[in-house]
Amino acid sequence: MDKAVHYLAQALLYALFFVPLVYISHLPTHRHMDEDMAVLKVAIRHPGEIIGECTSVVAGEGHGMRPAAMQQVTEICPRERSPLQLELILDGETLYRATVPATGLHSDGISSMYQQFHVPAGSHHLQLRMNDDMAVDGYIWQLDQEIQLKPAQVMVASFKEGFRLQ
Repeated sequence: MDKAVHYLAQALLYALFFVPLVYISHLPTHRHMDEDMAVLKVAIRHPGEIIGECTSVVAGEGHGMRPAAMQQVTEICPRERSPLQLELILDGETLYRATVPATGLHSDGISSMYQQFHVPAGSHHLQLRMNDDMAVDGYIWQLDQEIQLKPAQVMVASFKEGFRLQ
């Protein structure tokens, strides 16, 4: 009889643990987004063009001021990179416009940006524009495309030698 009570108490304790666990994992529903929505993500990592041009060093100029290892240098080139100017237009409405600076101590690294937008599913006209050179007016890189988004679809726009949609 003692063993029966022991097994019954053990079963009751297991039930007290597993019933809430089953309830929490099955009954409450979570919707990440509305059923008629899709997600458009823009993820770009790109180095802007170098700002400025290399300058020649005249032989003997500053001869005593530089260490011996640097006296062979014939040109000095800037390191700073141009910031990226980005613009995302969906169906004629500007969703995102920003200037993304270059990273790094001397602004000589890669410019990075990530944004996501919840948009209605369906057909859309997408325009992505980017300028990676401050010396040029307007946008150098452009994507102008009709896209079809299904409900709950995630579309990613990235950049590598041109815009890509996945």
